[in-house]
Amino acid sequence: MNQTRTQVLLLMLMGVVILLMIAILGLFIRMNQLQQEVLAALEPLQAMRRAQGLEIGTEAPAFTLPDATGQMVSLGDFAGQKVLLVFSSTQCPACAEVWPHLKTFSERGEDVQIVMISLGSPEENRQLVEEQGFGFPVLIWEDSVARDSVLLPH
Repeated sequence: MNQTRTQVLLLMLMGVVILLMIAILGLFIRMNQLQQEVLAALEPLQAMRRAQGLEIGTEAPAFTLPDATGQMVSLGDFAGQKVLLVFSSTQCPACAEVWPHLKTFSERGEDVQIVMISLGSPEENRQLVEEQGFGFPVLIWEDSVARDSVLLPH
């Protein structure tokens, strides 16, 4: 009787081990499916990260946008100058970390004109200019300008 009971317990234990192995296999398959779904969802973001903008020295597409005060500014206004186009957002924490560096760079008198195109309302951008003390134009964002500069997917 003892031997029969041991065999039954051993069979039950083997059954539990087999069920656990099946559950682990199921979890592995599901995790693989989830990983594929996450990677597929992130693909558009990866494409944006790969977009490097225009090659250095490439002429940017012409545009005219209002600045933070409502005055129209054209890229053609800076003809013959080296221009650093900066795309930013008033709500972007990473952008906020860059702003003091842009201000310092612009104040050094380098041979480069900064033109920032900022996502945000005109009021938010006026406040940004006042708070940061920017001496360079801050223009109101337009998607087509960002897209033409190869920053957003077409």
